[in-house]
Amino acid sequence: MKKVLLFALSVLLLLLLFTIVRTFSVSSFQSKIEPIPEENLPIDAALRRLSAGVRFKTVSSLTDTKSNSNEFLLLNEHLRKSYPLIESTLKKTKVSNFSFFYEWEGKNQNLKPILLCAHTDVVDVDPSTSNLWTHDPFGGEIRDGFVWGRGAWDDKSSVFAILESIEILIQRGHVPERSVFIAIGQDEETIYGKLGAKAITEVFKKRNIRFEYVLDEGQIIAEGLIPGIEKPIALIGIAGKGYLSLGLEVDLKEGGHSSMPPKETAIGILSSGLSRMEENPFPLSLGDVQKTTFQWLAPEMKFGSRWIMSNLWLFGPILKLRLNEKNSTRAQLHTTSAITKISGGFKDNVLPANAEATVNFRILQGDSHQGVLNRTEKILNDKRIRLIPPDTIFEPSSVSKIDSVGFETIRRSIQETIKDVIVAPAIVSAYTDSLHYGAVADNAFRFFPVRVKPDDVKRFHGIDERISISNYEEMIRFYLRLILNSSN
Repeated sequence: MKKVLLFALSVLLLLLLFTIVRTFSVSSFQSKIEPIPEENLPIDAALRRLSAGVRFKTVSSLTDTKSNSNEFLLLNEHLRKSYPLIESTLKKTKVSNFSFFYEWEGKNQNLKPILLCAHTDVVDVDPSTSNLWTHDPFGGEIRDGFVWGRGAWDDKSSVFAILESIEILIQRGHVPERSVFIAIGQDEETIYGKLGAKAITEVFKKRNIRFEYVLDEGQIIAEGLIPGIEKPIALIGIAGKGYLSLGLEVDLKEGGHSSMPPKETAIGILSSGLSRMEENPFPLSLGDVQKTTFQWLAPEMKFGSRWIMSNLWLFGPILKLRLNEKNSTRAQLHTTSAITKISGGFKDNVLPANAEATVNFRILQGDSHQGVLNRTEKILNDKRIRLIPPDTIFEPSSVSKIDSVGFETIRRSIQETIKDVIVAPAIVSAYTDSLHYGAVADNAFRFFPVRVKPDDVKRFHGIDERISISNYEEMIRFYLRLILNSSN
């Protein structure tokens, strides 16, 4: 017995020694790039332009493409007047009612151009929460060190920061080596981007334009979101999840009086099926993208977290448990499903014959929309619940290369702009227009330099959306450096 215990102890000690050696043998992936000295920017005027832009209620609609037309027209006119050098210097192509792109021709036509993307539409404010906002959701107020309002983050800050940087560069007499395209879409928040990103992409295809890289919104600068790292972490999205909104319908073909209910009603059948779906989420997994993220972060962590991250072959299950504790980190590890709409019934004493729901899936690399449908059908296990897939489905994106001009340019620009920052590749859980633009680029990256702390996560599409003045200035500096660094 003693021999068995000694042998087991020896194995454990060897295993411990091996993991510790492995932990400290992994070198840092961070480049030694120093931030450049901050230059004075016309930030007050830039803030006023962004503030005015937030005031336009450019809420897009999937069903009504003319919704808020006047607001979009006014915003585009505001952009035209705000950046006269861009309007007079760059070639502008209108693609649909409110979507367009600029072309800033470079000196070296042998270099592939780059594409910077943003969108002017925003999500509406839930009427039940409008009284919970600290400031008017569409007031664009500049107060307490922030610009407040819907779109101040997502995504008008990107629109204005990109244009601010280009206006400054033109004023300084800069002409890029490689051409720079700026695409401004109008319907990213409706998910399908038919009149925006998709329509712009079709123009690029017809003109045989292919980009060295695309940069769209997506990942962020995380502050205090990842345990074990105190420094800000700039996560560059190298892949995006797929998108599927699946309709579920129960149609019993007959209703009846509520005083004589059957054992199962349409709403009850549907609710039971939805409950089974929530009880059976997609399993968590550490795919190649997630492992790459943790490999880059591990050397920058305190010992405990570094030990786990450097030995995922052993501690993968422990990491999954830790990441499973937060919605934001759990979503990185599996295909997610969320019940977003449900309807049924019209009168309190009438049994509805029909009940419907919508379940939104964000599909992880390795899964597919067909796999989602098959799994959902198996979990529901009820022929009375009909699945209704939409006409438009997005499969998970391809994975952009880390060893590429685009990634290195973005990384350098981040490190030159933000002090003490850690950079790492990552996956993006949310939909962005890059799912369209990726078709015309060697690599599509998803990153915009907004700082996000734990309490800020809920502000995306939520209450009190805002951006700090200092962060907005950082955004302008980042795009300035990006364009200058892309000349190589």
